[in-house]
Amino acid sequence: MKHIRRITIFLVVLVLLVTGVNLKAGYIYSHDGQIISSPPGYSATIDGVYNVLSTAWGGQINEKEFNSPEDLFIYTDPDTGEESIYIVSSSTSLDKETNICYNTLFKFDSDLNFIEKVNQFEVVPDKFSNLELSKMKTRVDGSGSAASSALTSVYSYEKIKAIKETPYEERTNDQKMFIKLLKVSGVYRAKRAARDENNIIIEGKFEDLIFICDTGNSQILIVDSETYKVVQVVSGPTDTVFSGKTFSPTKVLTDTAGRIYVISDGIYEGIVLLNNKGEFMRFVGVNYTTMSFWDALWRNIATEEQRKQMTSILQTEFKNFAMDSQGFIYTVSRPSTNSATGATDDKSMIKRINQAGKDVLVRNGYSVPKGDLVTILVGNNRGGSQFTGITVNDYGMYTVVDAKAGRLFTYDKEGNLLYISAGSGAEVTDLVNPVAVSYQGDNLLVLEKNNRAVIRFIPTEVGALINKAVKLHAIGRSEEASEEWQNVINQNPNYELAYVGVGKTYLEAERYVDAMSYFKTGFSVSYYSKAYKNYRDDIIKTYFPWVMTVIVVAVLAKIGHNIYKNIRYKKAVKDAGDIDG
Repeated sequence: MKHIRRITIFLVVLVLLVTGVNLKAGYIYSHDGQIISSPPGYSATIDGVYNVLSTAWGGQINEKEFNSPEDLFIYTDPDTGEESIYIVSSSTSLDKETNICYNTLFKFDSDLNFIEKVNQFEVVPDKFSNLELSKMKTRVDGSGSAASSALTSVYSYEKIKAIKETPYEERTNDQKMFIKLLKVSGVYRAKRAARDENNIIIEGKFEDLIFICDTGNSQILIVDSETYKVVQVVSGPTDTVFSGKTFSPTKVLTDTAGRIYVISDGIYEGIVLLNNKGEFMRFVGVNYTTMSFWDALWRNIATEEQRKQMTSILQTEFKNFAMDSQGFIYTVSRPSTNSATGATDDKSMIKRINQAGKDVLVRNGYSVPKGDLVTILVGNNRGGSQFTGITVNDYGMYTVVDAKAGRLFTYDKEGNLLYISAGSGAEVTDLVNPVAVSYQGDNLLVLEKNNRAVIRFIPTEVGALINKAVKLHAIGRSEEASEEWQNVINQNPNYELAYVGVGKTYLEAERYVDAMSYFKTGFSVSYYSKAYKNYRDDIIKTYFPWVMTVIVVAVLAKIGHNIYKNIRYKKAVKDAGDIDG
């Protein structure tokens, strides 16, 4: 009966996946990779959908401006706690009616009320050298198309000189220089330490900056968060390691030291790490695949010509990333594929990269974090998950967005799949082509490209219980976490991970028998082994002194008995000799 049940489940899932029918009713994977019913962790209603028709946007954004949203970033001011939400929308062609190529930065408040939009950024030439200005690029709208051009081609050196000779306060709009974006694709905001003309940090002074990936112009625009004036432009690195490569930045973030991390389209060596001046430092998180012993041996002894003919050992480039509060970078990428065999490796599509550039993601769940485990080779949903975004919260939970199936997969810091949410479809709350995801407190904001909307997902009843349990355990309040896991079990007895959560509390409380019982129900071999080892050690510690005492007494008794017998024997022999005499 058990085999029949599994076969039935598999056939049902096969039909659903092949026909493209969505499993939005809620599901998760069991310890052995079987699909089982489970409520989603997050859900969205029509009230949580924001687009050009939303009253929150007040009719101040039109469809053409928000035609192709590419990235979303939530910035929380460390001093005030105030949130600002930034979105960039992209285009590479001119609108036929307005003859404008819309590439715009939008700013919203925490409730997604529209604040302002910027489509060109002022360059104050007085603050830059002619060499720096010559490296800057801007969009030029021609007849029917848009193209990238050097800023100094649009503004001649004679005009720049005339602008500099006019006091800034007296300059008209025609006497100002602007950079226009082309195919903008990434946005990030952060504070970094201010520096003097010698690049020495000025103690206690910071710059509040917005970083914009101006992909079509092959540069990163760094602007002041208040005035939107250009502070710095990062062009393609000139390092010899970067020779022959095209700098096409798509995503950007920075660390507390002011270093800039860039995902560049077509770069397979890893994340591009630049210093605060935009100079190339190294590649981070190189996406190498695993080679067999014979592949490695052959690569070492092969000639240069033979190496060129070999299949690449590099994985696909990163697609998106996020940084947690500790400075670790969470990344998503596509599976690596061996062009010779067609085999794919999807075990490292999600990574957690430390300062040394090593992947330290914990993968202790029932399966490796990779989205959907059941994949079909044909039909609308063929192939595995294709991640386009990732976000991480303050207690180690991270959510990835799968553009192929329109789903959100949430994991804890140990790599356990907590729940699956959302799905593709025709409803306004469905995810057809999600491109970015971000935690906003306990909620999730997802940027939906096809529907040109921002969708706010809120935790379901079960999702809220799971989130609370994970958070309580992360901050060391295990008993309270156990209560929440028990509440999860009461609502969904098939949720195996909840039993593991309760078992962890018993393990910490040194109630090893109870812990083993819950770990067994939750099919956690590793934690069951830990509990059993501790239980065994406890038994040994408890009974070892008594056992040793009994053994010692028995040995001493045996020795005493032997001595006594020996004495009696000698006495008997002596008595017998006396009688004979």
